[in-house]
Amino acid sequence: MADDLAASLAREARDRAYDLASGATATAERARGHRGLMAMVLAAVVAGHDDGDPERATLEAAATGWLGELEALQEPTGLFSSGDNLASPPDSAFTVSDGVLALTLLRRGSAWAGVRERVDRILRRSLPALVAGGVHTPNHRWEIAGALAGLGTLLGAPEAHDRAREWLAEGVDVDADGIYSERSPNYAAHVSNPSLLTLAVALGRDDLLDVVHANLHAQLDLAAPDGGIETVHSRRQDQKYESYPLGPFLDQLARFAAACARCREATRRAASAEHVDAVHAAARALLDGDVRAGLLAAGDMGAGEPRVAGAGERWFAGSRWFAGSRLLRRRRGEEWVTVYGGSDVPAAGRVASGLACNPTFLRLGLGGVGVRSARLSRDFFGLGPFRATDVEHVGDRVVLREEIAASYYQPLDAARRRPDGAYALEFEGRFAASMAFSARRRDVVRLETEVVLDLADDGVTLGITTRGLAAPHALELALPWDCEVRGADDLGDGRFRLTRAAEVVGTGATLRVEQPIGADHASPPVYRPGEAYEFLDGTDALAGPRLYVTWSSPGTTTVRIRRA
Repeated sequence: MADDLAASLAREARDRAYDLASGATATAERARGHRGLMAMVLAAVVAGHDDGDPERATLEAAATGWLGELEALQEPTGLFSSGDNLASPPDSAFTVSDGVLALTLLRRGSAWAGVRERVDRILRRSLPALVAGGVHTPNHRWEIAGALAGLGTLLGAPEAHDRAREWLAEGVDVDADGIYSERSPNYAAHVSNPSLLTLAVALGRDDLLDVVHANLHAQLDLAAPDGGIETVHSRRQDQKYESYPLGPFLDQLARFAAACARCREATRRAASAEHVDAVHAAARALLDGDVRAGLLAAGDMGAGEPRVAGAGERWFAGSRWFAGSRLLRRRRGEEWVTVYGGSDVPAAGRVASGLACNPTFLRLGLGGVGVRSARLSRDFFGLGPFRATDVEHVGDRVVLREEIAASYYQPLDAARRRPDGAYALEFEGRFAASMAFSARRRDVVRLETEVVLDLADDGVTLGITTRGLAAPHALELALPWDCEVRGADDLGDGRFRLTRAAEVVGTGATLRVEQPIGADHASPPVYRPGEAYEFLDGTDALAGPRLYVTWSSPGTTTVRIRRA
């Protein structure tokens, strides 16, 4: 990429701003409420930074109009309301953070005095509420602290820095692997990393730079050859997606690229990945010499290489075990595999927002073919699919274990009976009722499952052992959207059932799936999400082509997934 990346980003940001000013893309931003409006103002300010642009008056007029709309959404408290987060300090902090970037740029020039004064007033009105305000998710602490750090520096408000330090005194929620407690690449890219970088500079906390740098390397270790970052372990909304793009990490990678060869390579690749935020990246390139230097270093690496593939592998470590997330990620050339056993559902006893709920335990890519998701479904008291409660990892072998149980309840003891039948409403793990479950003796029915995964260069072998009552099992393999399945029974609606062996034909590669022992074709080839979803006709089921391997417990079955 021979061209200076900073100049390229500046051009993209300019195009974005003029598209917004023309109304071509403004509707989508307005739908985001106050956050979208301030993002539009920032885009205009970044693009208008070029004094030689003869059309920049158009951007000034547009920014003036957007500020009027934004001021109408700011309450007397200084907070903003739009969408479902009303008068929210952390949501307002997102808008303020963009305002801080805009005002910092505006103060560097003499033009657009009216825009500068109005952004200044908006930020000053927000200050008391952000100093006093609270949060409701882990990453919100860093967003609000980062906004306060910027306000404290710009407005000369020591109380803002004091409050930011108070949030930081709780300790940053990052584990030894460099993964934040929410495990989300989306929130790392858009909230935690940029906020901590701001705090590091404003408060002189170089240790926060190390936190962000470690997280970036973790994201690279979770990336596939096409740059998609693993999301199966996330505790936030992105866990339902199969990957997250590298592009949003661009300016963060650039911050370390001049001194870190790995971040330099990743910066170059991220620059041509999807979902690059050119406006924010250009703004930070204008304001941060380290980001500019990193973009220049990455741009000087040369042109003509594949986007996130090919000979250069400095950006990715071959294999890494993430103990905090109980996840193994391995990549060799164009082939990769994820084995995961870190669901929160067994410990919490429920599916909930903020928990890692995804029951996928295996994903792999073998060139142009692979498995988007492997899930183990079974009909066992509506308790849902297999989610490991214990994980062992040694080299290329991972063992996942789980024990689940359901109960039949005995009559209440005489001393606990009530003539009116009004017993406590309790949730017993799968069902809730006014039956005082905790006061009853119970007969417990258990199912133990062990999944042994042996990884090889050409695929993986699964040995699945179950102990307990007879129950139908189905291993669901979600396949690439554009594949062809041969040798399996076509059940319609994109579903196939393995008889003994089948081939999955992708782009220039073929996958072979075999079940040499343990088959039971009487078991239904279906995925059961469990009563947590089904009682309201909900589901977390995947769409697209799916191949089912069926058998019945107890016993052992073997499934081999290999590149043909």
